[in-house]
Amino acid sequence: MKNRYIASSQPVLESPLVDVIKPLNDLMPIFPADSLLNKVFRFIEANYNQPISLSDVAIAVGYCAAYLTDLVRRNTGHTVNDWIAERRMVAARALLLETNQSVNQIAEAIGYQYVSHFFRQFRQYHGTTPQIWRKTQRS
Repeated sequence: MKNRYIASSQPVLESPLVDVIKPLNDLMPIFPADSLLNKVFRFIEANYNQPISLSDVAIAVGYCAAYLTDLVRRNTGHTVNDWIAERRMVAARALLLETNQSVNQIAEAIGYQYVSHFFRQFRQYHGTTPQIWRKTQRS
């Protein structure tokens, strides 16, 4: 297993399935270049595959949640939770294309505690279910 370090420099063990996900540098860049928010985006990148919340991000970057919400929305037009979901969708698409793992395994690997929440968000972002998206993309 690989170690990944979060803001407090404590190692976080990853599952072997997460190793399949390419680092964001190898994928299309999704985070805007904003030096004021670099810490926020680095934290999301390092931890998107775990259950994280706005509160977790705020604590990691040293802001209160309300201030962070306002700061991110003013600078990007999106919320912290939008950015977490977007990063998870990038990872989900990569895993759906590059592995034969079940949707349940993928949902867990990218930080969703509830598969139903992953299904809802995937459908909201892509207009279809993960299984149909995978089938369509592979054909």
